[in-house]
Amino acid sequence: MQSDYKSIKEPYEMVYHLLSLSYFYGDYGIPFHFMNTASRAYLSVIKGDIAGLQNFAFRNWIDFDLLSEEKQAELEQIYDKIVNKYGEQLKNELAPLPSEFLNELGERALKFGKFRDAYSAFKESGDLEKRVNQFVVEAIQILNSKDLTSGDLEDQTFDQKLAQAADLIFRAVKLKNPFGNQFQKLGLKLHYEDAEAARKYMKYIEQSLFKEIIDFGIQFLIDDKSIGNKITNALSSGKLRRAFFKQLAIQFSGGADFFKSFTEKYLQAVEQLKEAKTEKDFLNIQKTLLGRGTGANEYYQFLQELSLEHPASALLVNTQMTPGNKPFIAPIIMKSGASIYEFLEFD
Repeated sequence: MQSDYKSIKEPYEMVYHLLSLSYFYGDYGIPFHFMNTASRAYLSVIKGDIAGLQNFAFRNWIDFDLLSEEKQAELEQIYDKIVNKYGEQLKNELAPLPSEFLNELGERALKFGKFRDAYSAFKESGDLEKRVNQFVVEAIQILNSKDLTSGDLEDQTFDQKLAQAADLIFRAVKLKNPFGNQFQKLGLKLHYEDAEAARKYMKYIEQSLFKEIIDFGIQFLIDDKSIGNKITNALSSGKLRRAFFKQLAIQFSGGADFFKSFTEKYLQAVEQLKEAKTEKDFLNIQKTLLGRGTGANEYYQFLQELSLEHPASALLVNTQMTPGNKPFIAPIIMKSGASIYEFLEFD
């Protein structure tokens, strides 16, 4: 494999090199150009215009010297694989690229958490729906497994299996619609725009309906009715439902450490709410929840940023009024006097 694109003089050699780089990084950008029969990159290959391809490579090349020896060896292996496995196919037909290559690229992108690239690769191969369904099926198999539903597992193992299922659903959702799950918008929509959903959720809270609250929360986080229904139907017990909801919340918060940080601030805000007396006391609660001030410190700004950083937070807070009739974001307190976090037994 050549480390300098200027030394490559044959069009399809350039194609092999560029596809190797795209595979290496799990990036769909280069394949997109080769699959577009009107693109300059595609036409340069067909016309044998090496100068045009070198110009394209200039914008997409990397500095090989910055790679470790291990990574350089990995890139060499990828190049050899592409030449040996797909070389003749590419020469016979550049667009569309081989579906097997696109699926491998999609898997590589998933490995790096590059869901938009994975989405594009699997969609172009025609296997997007199939791959999404594979994730969902694997998750449901875990949720329905006898060792999980029997109640005999130790808590740590139980949580690990549910974390695995939550990760699979997170991947399914992100792969199916990498442009969705915009919780900075979904949080505001739930609280201030979708009156029917807000009314339904508050009814569940007022009546302390455990199952309904959790199922609503799972559907909110997944933000896909089809997948959400399959998952809530697979949860056979209250313990399983609660624990899976927590693991899903952790996934969407970016991991256990981030979620723990949020819950610590949340529980601190609960205590502040119980002891608040002055206008300032009440307004500081939303700062505690987020861990900082924001913008003009308007209540909706706190909700927006909370929902973005910790999507499940939108389900654990509501808008209340200070003694001076100013709105602020605060933890939801159930009729029992416990916070909704405590009611759900997330600890």
